[in-house]
Amino acid sequence: MTVAGPLSGRSVKRGHHVLELPLDLSRTRAVILDVDGTIAGSDHRVADRTIRAMRELDRAGLAVMLATGRSRSNVLDLSREAELRAPQISCNGGVTTDPVSGEDLRVRTMDPVEVRAMVTLHERTGQDFTWWTADGIYVTTPALQRTLLAFNDSDVVLASANQLDETAVLKAMVWGTKAQLDAISPEVSELVPRATRSMDEFWEISAPDASKWAAVAFVLDRLGIDPALVAGAGDGGNDAVWMEQVGAPVAMGNARPEAVAAARAQIGHHDQEGAAEFLEEIARQIGCPVG
Repeated sequence: MTVAGPLSGRSVKRGHHVLELPLDLSRTRAVILDVDGTIAGSDHRVADRTIRAMRELDRAGLAVMLATGRSRSNVLDLSREAELRAPQISCNGGVTTDPVSGEDLRVRTMDPVEVRAMVTLHERTGQDFTWWTADGIYVTTPALQRTLLAFNDSDVVLASANQLDETAVLKAMVWGTKAQLDAISPEVSELVPRATRSMDEFWEISAPDASKWAAVAFVLDRLGIDPALVAGAGDGGNDAVWMEQVGAPVAMGNARPEAVAAARAQIGHHDQEGAAEFLEEIARQIGCPVG
């Protein structure tokens, strides 16, 4: 792919992989990371190598931010394991939290009209449905409950869509196979045109000002960091929005086309520790290689 801007022109060997990343990352002040499909493997676990690299970048003075669709509690667990100090973003921008104090700095709930539209999409298509609040995750089927539990969330409750409080929803999603969700694209466009494909298995929507980029912009402004000095890695359609706004965005080897189009380079697959390689290259370029 074509890469614009300053180039380092290096190929860096990491374990069994070679990272070819023609980007100048030496002035990086912040790093944005998606979780599932990016720093987490297919087993939804984040490798020790990646945790270690995040920790070292934080200790070097960089703001390392997770920006993910995972729940608030899960993001806090991950950020605290990596000893991150910058505000962390969960529910795809719905909640921004200080991981040190646990204080929520920014919370954005959905418009009840769009919540009802997602319920209609669920009822019309028959696809499984989940909605998230600040206090928990709710699903309509045991199969979806098992799927979300595999993402390390322990607070997934089986419920009926007619039980939801439409004023308290942070994000809502329908779930299915890639083929099923491809097939309902016309209904999605009709009922919830703002919905994005975060992964092949989910159509999802949050409040208009609860995108990952809105939350990232809030944190960068709070920290006084120029987006041009931000690097980041993502794989989904909802990552493309923030990737287009920062200086050094990279797409995973497994990324959706929207993320690849928004990236300045493409790195390794999430199952081959591609994100860890990227973080280690940032560390190398800023002069604090990860041990």
